[in-house]
Order: sequence, then structure tokens, then C-alpha cells
Amino acid sequence: MPRAPFELAAIAVPLALARAFALGLAFGLATGCAEQPAVDAAPPGPTVPIAGGGERRDLRFACGAGTCAGWLFLPAGASAPPVVVMAHGFAGTRDVALPAFAERFAREGVASLVFDYRHFGASSGAPRQLVDPWRQLEDWRGALAFARGLDAVDGARLALFGTSLGAGLALISAAEDGDVRAVVAQVPLVDSSVEGEATFYGVAWAARLLLTGWADLLQQRILGTAIEIPVFAPAGGFGMIVDDAAWTAFAKVVPEGSTHRNAVVAHSAFTFDSWNPAPQAAELRAPVLAVASRSDRFAPFAAVEALARQAPNVEVVEIPGDHFDVYAPPVRDEAAAVEAGFLARHLDPTPPRAP
Repeated sequence: MPRAPFELAAIAVPLALARAFALGLAFGLATGCAEQPAVDAAPPGPTVPIAGGGERRDLRFACGAGTCAGWLFLPAGASAPPVVVMAHGFAGTRDVALPAFAERFAREGVASLVFDYRHFGASSGAPRQLVDPWRQLEDWRGALAFARGLDAVDGARLALFGTSLGAGLALISAAEDGDVRAVVAQVPLVDSSVEGEATFYGVAWAARLLLTGWADLLQQRILGTAIEIPVFAPAGGFGMIVDDAAWTAFAKVVPEGSTHRNAVVAHSAFTFDSWNPAPQAAELRAPVLAVASRSDRFAPFAAVEALARQAPNVEVVEIPGDHFDVYAPPVRDEAAAVEAGFLARHLDPTPPRAP
């Protein structure tokens, strides 16, 4: 089977036996899928003030063949501040936890462009809730080009921030781009050849995941509609992540009125064939801050340590807690403070004036 990131859960030995058949069916069916109705990006919302001064603008930009929705967080009193492009992990949306980090960065004089991937949140794309890292890399490229063209920021002083799966996407994007000043990789999924401790839930779960993915591809081909499964499920349930602690931790950080849905298109597991950020991440020469936990059961700390040994530009800062604890206080505030300091050092912002 194609190897998914640790959030998707490892495709273990029983599924590996079906590798050739699964890939042939998956991509054969995908090629002939019935056309689905287009889903446009949501219209932009109003500009709103943010904590500590400054404002948040709701913007739209081209990404691949679609349109991505982005929030531009601008510091108070700063003229053409540096900017960090930010995006979430597996099935995350811009309104879940990331605004707290962007507002913290704004207090250091750093603007943030926080965007939704296509198929999620306020961005365009059908089917909804499809995770495809290769398509999401296109979204990162679109976001970088858009940020560099904004008059409100200094696009020459640009950094990337990715969390979980998004950290791997950020590392690859920075390596491909070559002109990124710095990268923040938070609880990063660095090496997909190393499995987390909490990513395989038994042969029955694996078989059901596989069969549901095939059924999804078949239904899309015939009916043009997708089959979705939960991202998170409590113990005894079915989803990509079946874990009580993860279920509880992530639910706590989804705000009221969020565009986030606890769902993912079932064949998303098939889109990760050959996906591994590690080789390109090791070649990246821009400064990298890896904020990671030894207790992370989904993104192994050993992979972060291995990256730091290969690349002297990687600074590792340890935080407490499991994978999803970084999105809520007190771990969130600890991580955000370290990350804000790192960005300030490498982007050289002018301190914002007091409001």
C-alpha cells in the first residue's frame, strides 16, 4: 500500500500484500471518475481587528486550478512587515488553532498569511475533504507567489510555518523555492518511512480502510460523489485516527462556527504513494526550527533528531505533551513564543509601534 503520514496511520504488513492491486485499482478508477459539480471558494469576509492591535484581512488567491482562501494577519503600526506563510496539517483548516500563532507573531512585527488548502474550509475544490499532498504542494506554491505580490508586506522577507503534515509540506516547499528565509516545522511529520507508535489499529481496521477507499473510488466513478470517513474517532470507532486522547485534544481546539469537519474522503490514503519529505528536507539550507516532543506518538521525535543530524541548519526545541497538545494552552503558548522569537531573528522585523 502507499504509505500514508502518521496521522493517516501506517499501512502495515497485511495491506502491503495488496500493494500492486490497490495502486492499480486506485489510480485506474481515479482516471475515469465522473465529473463532480464545481465548488467555488467562499466569498471574502470583512476585515476584523486582532488581539494586540493590527487586523485580519480575508483574501483569495489562485492555487493550482482553483482558489485558496487566506487570512492576512497584519501587525499594528508596521509598514511592509515580513511575512510567514502558514498552513495546517491533515484535514485542518485555517480557523483551528493557527490564528493564535499568527496573532502572537504579529506582536513581534511579523505578518502571517494563513490559508486553507483546496477542498477544505473556505477554499474551492471538489470533492470536499480530499487530502492530496501533491495538490497541497501546488497550494503552497500559490500562497508563496501571492504573499510575495502583496503590497501590505515585504515579500522578500518571507518564512514558512507548517504544522504536522503541513510541516513536511513547508519543508519541501522551502527546498523547492530556494528564497525562503526560514521555516518553522511544528510537530513535524518528517520521514514517512518511520512509523509513529499510535498509527496502526489492527488488521480489521486496515482492511476496512482499504476497502472503503476502493469503494470511494468506485462510487466517484459511477455516481460522482465521494465516501467520507472520520478523521478522528474514539477507541472502538472507525476513522483515520482511532485514539481517545487525539479525539479529545483536537475537539477542544475547534472553535464555534469553524469550517473544520471531522471527515476526509476515503481514498485520501491512496494519494501518499512515494510521499516522503525527508530527502528534500535534508537538502534545505534555510534555517529550520523544529518544535517537537519526545512524547509525540504520531510524529516520531527520532525522525526530527535524524534530520537535525543531517542538516546543521536545523534547530530542535522540545515541547511537552503528545502530538495534538501543541494546539492548546499551555503548550501552544510555549511553542508560539519560541517560534515568534525564531521568526524575529531571521526576518528582522521593525518592532510595531504601540497602539
